[in-house]
Amino acid sequence: MGTHYYKLPDIGEGVVEAEITAWHVAIGDTVSEEDHIADAMTDKATIELTSPVDGVITSIACEEGDMLAVGAVLVTLEIEGEGQPEPAAEPEVAAEVETAPEPEKPAPASQTEAAPTAPVTRAVTSGKVLASPAVRGRAARLNIDLAVVPAEGARVTHGDLDAYLIAGASSAPAPNASSPQVKPSPASPTLQEAPDTKADELKPGETRQKVIGLRRVIATRMAESKRNIPHFTYVEEMDVTALEEMRARMNERRSEDKPKLTVLPLIIRALAVTLTDWPQFNARYEDQKGYVARFDDLNLGIATQTDGGLIVPVVKAAQSKTVWEIALDIGRLADAARTNQLSTEDLSDATTTLTSLGPLGGIVTTPVINRPEVAIFGPNKIRVKLVMEQGEVAIRKVMNFSVSCDHRVIDGYDAAKMMQDMKARIEDPTSMFVL
Repeated sequence: MGTHYYKLPDIGEGVVEAEITAWHVAIGDTVSEEDHIADAMTDKATIELTSPVDGVITSIACEEGDMLAVGAVLVTLEIEGEGQPEPAAEPEVAAEVETAPEPEKPAPASQTEAAPTAPVTRAVTSGKVLASPAVRGRAARLNIDLAVVPAEGARVTHGDLDAYLIAGASSAPAPNASSPQVKPSPASPTLQEAPDTKADELKPGETRQKVIGLRRVIATRMAESKRNIPHFTYVEEMDVTALEEMRARMNERRSEDKPKLTVLPLIIRALAVTLTDWPQFNARYEDQKGYVARFDDLNLGIATQTDGGLIVPVVKAAQSKTVWEIALDIGRLADAARTNQLSTEDLSDATTTLTSLGPLGGIVTTPVINRPEVAIFGPNKIRVKLVMEQGEVAIRKVMNFSVSCDHRVIDGYDAAKMMQDMKARIEDPTSMFVL
């Protein structure tokens, strides 16, 4: 009998770690080659990890929700025949550990004295530094080399960055020759007080769910977006009576090989035609690199709700497709999202995003931009409204339409003008088929 060490494979360019979101085996399980072992999530996609050999699981690397470096041992298996030599220790975490000295207690300003701070044990990272995209982005903005930031664990966290800034880099290890000395930013954030352990105790009737997988990615991206982008939202009411009448006629006359149209493909068509005149909305602001990229193709992210959370697959080159082709794309992507069958290609290269809750769409939405995009569009539900037309009461169908914009790139005047063009195409729907 031998031992096989299955390491987390190289999942894609630029990916150095992945979150293990689900285990499908336990220690002692017998598996065959290609059996599903675990699910791993990166910031780009979810990947099914399968066994490379037949064998018995003798150890697993971590718990669900933990991060694992590419190249680290995922599972070990007992196999027939000769096995592999035990792999060397992972280079991401060095053996050296430093203990920060207890700071001197300042003289009390009143009769009440502060309790002394306990020593903090911090592991020193070396080699390839592990950190989330949010931490990497923040470090880049603060001009800090993550290689010189002491970390409490295998990954550098926001807390480690805070401690490094407060300490003025005094407790950081000396950078190696390949890492230039970096000064901390003079603007240091305020650290939170040490958590109250009693406050963290489980209370009667309380349940807790670990934030992992897609929900963790959503939380990180939304926080990054609100932290970095000055949002504003513009809302316009649009009369969709003629649009709905045209949609009904198109569905009546459609051939059997075409899907039944919802209003969404028509909205996307109107948006695609409108943005040919407003390219600043079909753009990405690479703020750390100092440029705005505009695109000829409208690669439209469609926010799709799944059991695991919100996923944004992409309709590619929407401006070149018919409404029937857009409808087919939406159906295919929605089905793939809900069955976890989306490819990396399906999730990549969005240039702007549309989010719609369909009949649950409410009256007004203020959607959060999917950074580094600069806009996100939000159609709301269609509702009946009584209006006066030539002295008579008429029944019309109306819909509010929202756009949230990055105010660093888009002015309010441009948002208003663009939405008026969009409104004109929605209210005269035949115009959306004239480029």
